[in-house]
Amino acid sequence: MNDPRQRARHLIEQDTISLNRLWVRYWTHGGTGTVFDLDAYLYEVQEPTPLQLQSLSLALEDLEDTE
Repeated sequence: MNDPRQRARHLIEQDTISLNRLWVRYWTHGGTGTVFDLDAYLYEVQEPTPLQLQSLSLALEDLEDTE
């Protein structure tokens, strides 16, 4: 599985999506971390589980579908 953290960081840094909006999408796809956990995952301060990475990938796919 590709690591979606780099793409998510890029979208946030480019103001394409806010961390909070990304977190809501991540949460709706089964992510169980808080918004602070997601931030730590994206900037590699905390290591996400495979399930958390999958939830982030699905959230990013949703963004692609709505663009």
